[in-house]
Amino acid sequence: MMSKPEKPKSEPSPSPAIARYLSRHAETDADADGWPAPRSDLRLVVVIPALAEKESLLAVLASLASGSKRLPQVEVMVVVNHRQGASAEIVANNRETLRLLTQGSWPFPVRVIDRASKGRAFLPKRAGVGTARRLGMDLALRRLTAGGRPERAAIACLDADSPVSPGYLDALLDRFDRRDAPIAGLCHYRHPLPADPERADAIVSYELWLRYLEIGLHVCRSPYAFQTVGSCMVCSCQGYALADGMPRRQAAEDFYFLQKLAKLGGPGAIAAIAGAMVHPSARVSDRVPFGTGKAMGQCQQEGVAEYCFAEPPQAFRELADFFQHAEAAYTDFDGWRKEISPALADFVEGRRGWPVLAKIRDNTGGARHFARAVHEWFDSLQAFRYARGRKRDLGGVWILAALSESMKDLEQCQDLQGLEDPGSRDCDLEQKKFWLDRLRHWPGVIRKTLPAGQQRG
Repeated sequence: MMSKPEKPKSEPSPSPAIARYLSRHAETDADADGWPAPRSDLRLVVVIPALAEKESLLAVLASLASGSKRLPQVEVMVVVNHRQGASAEIVANNRETLRLLTQGSWPFPVRVIDRASKGRAFLPKRAGVGTARRLGMDLALRRLTAGGRPERAAIACLDADSPVSPGYLDALLDRFDRRDAPIAGLCHYRHPLPADPERADAIVSYELWLRYLEIGLHVCRSPYAFQTVGSCMVCSCQGYALADGMPRRQAAEDFYFLQKLAKLGGPGAIAAIAGAMVHPSARVSDRVPFGTGKAMGQCQQEGVAEYCFAEPPQAFRELADFFQHAEAAYTDFDGWRKEISPALADFVEGRRGWPVLAKIRDNTGGARHFARAVHEWFDSLQAFRYARGRKRDLGGVWILAALSESMKDLEQCQDLQGLEDPGSRDCDLEQKKFWLDRLRHWPGVIRKTLPAGQQRG
């Protein structure tokens, strides 16, 4: 008797969250209509917004190919964009960028999304890095889903002026092409240090301050103790869909996106990606109202004092006490409110937070769930606002003294032993570089701060 032919195996359907996002929210673009169908083993799409970046983009593309053994599983999407009414200089730069991309050759497909040619630029109200990232990531999600294995695929964000170290692509693939892939991840980062001492002092001071704030969040046991650098973000397809895509913001889209992912996935949801290093540009830029480029311009005009005198460590200790007693507050809410720092109690009051927290407690089924809900309400944005307010009240603290004090508050900081405040606010640039180098090598900067929660959705 002849055996019946086996039925071909059907590809697994995307999760309900991915299917919902694709049908209701995901954008499309005419450029994508002419692309070939994705390979069945496509596992990673790197999305790069490019606005007048012809000088740096090609170097970034070249860096992606370095040290990778899994290039066939990767695609790169470049969103060349500007807003309607952009300057002639930007328009010309983007036109040349499009020409270079058309003529170039790379060991992986480079899909170009043209939002810079006549009639294709973004509307002014929607233009910005968030909109460009979202368009590229939406198209990436469509292609990864069409490839058939979105549950083991990822979308990476990169910037057109931020090259990566060798092995970047393989590090991402190794972390996300597996069953226990995280909802999202962050690559490590190092700003390049300019040869000019004044510019080098600016970026070193700024990065020290960024890492200090991150350590401060570790001190207060915040589940948001990670750095929000846009060019370092990676997310699973599931995570992207659950977060309803990238916010269409002209700045801080990375901050809000990662914070939402952390709330969705619970503490520990944002994983460190070992072996993946990004080098964000340290150039001056006024394209967005804050961030590295804006900070460099501020340092150039006003000096580095803003970043050399940081938010006081006491602010993070006060937050630590607030969060530490959140579980007990489930049964003793009034005691919690009376025992925390008066400054913090006033801060919560000023945001009309006590009635909100009381209502959350009344609708929460247990102390641990209430503690997590407190973190969702008092997120990293609230924490930074509180710390900034304490800086106004108490004055800024010399950055190396603040770092030294905060690291002593951490339980596991053996790797940073020997870093003592030199005691002088006029320490030379080499001393700052020494501290920064040690902080860059500290493996605990991105780590779980609380037991991991369950993902929603």
